[in-house]
Amino acid sequence: MSSSQYPRPNRSQGSTPPPSRRRFGQGAIPPRRSNQRPRPSSERLRAFREPPADEVRAAQPGPPLTQSMAGTEPSQTTQHQTTQQKKFNRWMVWAVLTVASLGGIAGASAVSLLRIPNLPNCRAIFWPLASAATRLQCADAYADQGSVDDLLAAIALVEALPADHPLRTEINDRVEVWADEILHVADQTFNQGELEEAIAIAQKIPGNTSAAEKVSDRVDGWERIWEQAESIFREAEERLKASNFREAFTAAIKLRSVDNEYWATERYEALMSLISRTREEVNILASAERVAQRGTVDDILEALEQVAAIKPESYVHAQAQTVLKSISRKLLDLAEAALTRRDSTEATDIVEKIPKGIGLEAEVADFKTLIDAYELTWAGSTTGYESALIRLQSIGSDRPLYARAQELRRQWQWELEGFAQLNWAKQVARPGTVESLRAAITEAEEVAPNNPLWDETQGQIERWREDIAFIEDRPIIDRAKVTALVGDRASLQAAITEAQNVPSNSALRGEAEELVADWRWQLQQMDNQPLLTQARQLAEDGQLDQAISVASRIPPGQALHDEAQSAIADWESTQQEQEMYQTALVTAQSGSVDGLVSAIALAQSVPQSSSDWTLAQQAANQWSWNLLDVAESAAAQDVAEAISIASQIPPRTEAYAEAQLRIREWQDDQTVEFTNMESVGP
Repeated sequence: MSSSQYPRPNRSQGSTPPPSRRRFGQGAIPPRRSNQRPRPSSERLRAFREPPADEVRAAQPGPPLTQSMAGTEPSQTTQHQTTQQKKFNRWMVWAVLTVASLGGIAGASAVSLLRIPNLPNCRAIFWPLASAATRLQCADAYADQGSVDDLLAAIALVEALPADHPLRTEINDRVEVWADEILHVADQTFNQGELEEAIAIAQKIPGNTSAAEKVSDRVDGWERIWEQAESIFREAEERLKASNFREAFTAAIKLRSVDNEYWATERYEALMSLISRTREEVNILASAERVAQRGTVDDILEALEQVAAIKPESYVHAQAQTVLKSISRKLLDLAEAALTRRDSTEATDIVEKIPKGIGLEAEVADFKTLIDAYELTWAGSTTGYESALIRLQSIGSDRPLYARAQELRRQWQWELEGFAQLNWAKQVARPGTVESLRAAITEAEEVAPNNPLWDETQGQIERWREDIAFIEDRPIIDRAKVTALVGDRASLQAAITEAQNVPSNSALRGEAEELVADWRWQLQQMDNQPLLTQARQLAEDGQLDQAISVASRIPPGQALHDEAQSAIADWESTQQEQEMYQTALVTAQSGSVDGLVSAIALAQSVPQSSSDWTLAQQAANQWSWNLLDVAESAAAQDVAEAISIASQIPPRTEAYAEAQLRIREWQDDQTVEFTNMESVGP
């Protein structure tokens, strides 16, 4: 329904005032509306206020009695005239009184119409005797108040007059105006967000008015608008609950087009504020979860404080409660981790920090029972385990930590069985003989791998095996060590054979293998040392190829192999250095500039650690002087060529400084020659 059908009030200026009216009898009539019926004429109004003409005529004296009594006897006539005169006089008195009364009433009515009287006390009037003018005047006074009850009172006051009353047309016009005003108030009430109140107001409009004919359509329109607005609001709420803020905002914008000021302004602004607040609360939840993931007690408590700030009326309150429980259960995890470290004090302190009123009270109570049970097992006795199992029985199947209690019962029951079996094995091993130790190992191996005491049992078994090894295998190792003390090949081989008699499952098997490896290393040294010594001798004699060949015969992984490889690397490097010097000598034999330059470079590349380094440096110096001699010879013919040759003599050679000096001299000569040529001219 368009806004033209339901005009909105200007809320910034208050409710729209009703049309101006002046009270009946004060010389003004309410402004005429297009849909009002015609007003009565002034003649009809005067007719209502003046006495009827026939009543006035009845009060006037009739014709002379003698005229009506013609033909009567004289005496009778005189007597009769006297009697008639008395009657006439009495009627004249009454007529005068009647005319005076009616005139007084008419005069009072005229005066009341022509002057502005004080308002009557309408609530103190006895209405059955009140005049129509008084009713209209009081009805106007009621209507001026502008409220629905006052307008209805005004209508009821004038509708009490009969349907054939001379002012009925005027009354009907007034009733129509007041009915329209009631409908206008209903419109205002609807735009203020009170649908039911608006409908109730509209339904109070008298049914005989034209405004009443609009009520049904107007109410249907209001209800359609209201249903549309509620549907939009619900849509936005559903989007908010799903955290779809973009869609919630899109839905909220639709409220701006709703033809109701309350929904288009107040409810729209409230919804936008709600969207903003809900977005902030979702961010708070995400932040709290990130903080809680750090895993420390302080971080989790900080996260809980953030989530607790979300109020119950929030759309994400249910989600916040879920997050609150989830984060609080992290405290339970930390408390159980403390129990695994056998720190019941810390576990209890952590549990006490879990917030109350979030639905975890039963879990906290059960966990405190678990703490008591854990403490009983730490005694390490059969009685402690049995007491712990009894303590766990208090956590029934209807409790939140029942599954955890059952898991611990199974674990501790296995531990109790393993503890009893291990204690029995220890009793068997008490004599300390090989037979008793083997029997104890057999008993201990009855503890299953999935038993919590499996690791402890295996550690005890390993210690018993070491005891057996010390009893049975230690003499074998001791004999092998004594045999190896001689140090020759035969004794070392015999020691290896003796040590290999230690069984593979013996606790001393590792020690025996280490001794065998050491003795084998000594045998390898006996075999490989002559080869390495021979190779080094050959290298000292300058037979590097033969030295490399002999050293290479030491197999990888054996004693002295790494030393042989290091020596081979040194000898190969020496060979390369010798080849470099020899190559330089061959290159220099050409006597050309390029040959001498290359030979010098090769000679300078010989490392200082090489035995040929001194010879190579001497050769490089000699070849640098040879290059300078070539440059000197070329200078007689071509100074530029001489400069080019001398420039190739490298640093760190004896002729380098002399060559640089000669180059500057030759360059100066070129400059002088060029200057002379310019002065001579063409």
